[in-house]
Amino acid sequence: MSDSLTEHALTEDITAHMRDGLRVGGLVILTVIHFGLALPKMLSHLPTYPHAWVALAVFGLLTLVIAVDVFLELTGRRRPRWWSTAALVGTLAGSVAATSQVPAEYYMGAYHWTFLEIGWFGVLFLHRRGLPATLAFLGTHLCLTLLQLLLAGFPSRTDAVGMCVSALVICTFQVSAAILARLVRNCATAASAATHEQERVRTQAAIGAQVHADHQARYQALRAAVIPLLTGLADGSLSPEDEETRRRCSLEAARLRRLLAESDQASDPLVHELRAGVAVAERHGVDVQLAVLGAPVAVPRDVRRALTEPILAALTAAQRTARATVVRRDGTVRLSVVIDAPASEIPLPARRDARVRVRTLHGEGRLWVEAACDRQSSSNEISPS
Repeated sequence: MSDSLTEHALTEDITAHMRDGLRVGGLVILTVIHFGLALPKMLSHLPTYPHAWVALAVFGLLTLVIAVDVFLELTGRRRPRWWSTAALVGTLAGSVAATSQVPAEYYMGAYHWTFLEIGWFGVLFLHRRGLPATLAFLGTHLCLTLLQLLLAGFPSRTDAVGMCVSALVICTFQVSAAILARLVRNCATAASAATHEQERVRTQAAIGAQVHADHQARYQALRAAVIPLLTGLADGSLSPEDEETRRRCSLEAARLRRLLAESDQASDPLVHELRAGVAVAERHGVDVQLAVLGAPVAVPRDVRRALTEPILAALTAAQRTARATVVRRDGTVRLSVVIDAPASEIPLPARRDARVRVRTLHGEGRLWVEAACDRQSSSNEISPS
């Protein structure tokens, strides 16, 4: 199980690194385009713009957006949703402002520096929201540019062909990057899902093996006690008329009912399993009173068996009346029973759980049996109920 947990943690770590790598890669590409391509082209044509300050202001705005995102990445902070929306709206507004300074015949060319990089902002900020969101942003940017082109004056056929080729090349790179980001995210998601599925299968296999082993152990314990009893009844060495034989049969019946009760889903497994023994005693005409004090606490299955074993033995030995009590108080779980005492001692298990203390007391025709354990020791290991 530790190996599977290590593998799961490793896969989650790889998945997180893949997703972070997409953001870092997008930032690197955008930064290179912003300062390596857009800045030189803007500076080389700055004197020809009608209002140079507009181009400088837009470039400063885009630089601020990149700087804030780099800061968030370096400090390991998640990008707020409002920031992504504000950044994209700001870049589109900046694109419209900068494009308004470009003559119609120079759209989507070297003169039109914002067209080179605005789409990359959409790739960077929207790759987590899926390919449709990125394509929608790229389409919006392209439509705004075409609208401004029509308002500025329709270009010649030669200029229009050049613009189409330029737009196709730039948009192809941006769409390809968005598709690649989507594929990487799909790979990361598939790896995470596969790891979770493997973990689920391994957990179910481990639970199944544990349940099977537990069933085998209980079957062997029953077999060791029940088969000799049935064999004796079958070959006549044990008589059904014998009081001791009937008591042994009742005890094994109570153990079998407790075994079946262990597989039930109960809010209070200890009391539920004790009632199985109470039912056997009542079927033999014993008037049993059961009192429960205290809220249910988690008790391992083997400790519950050790607690109920002497109580079941006493209940099956009762002749007419029995009074059983379950007390959970002051860090201790106690089960006790008072019966009209038989002539002989009740059989207690040869192998006792060291965590369970058993006491018996005879007096005035009564037998008192108590089994107790500390709640802290009983809760160290919780078995499925």
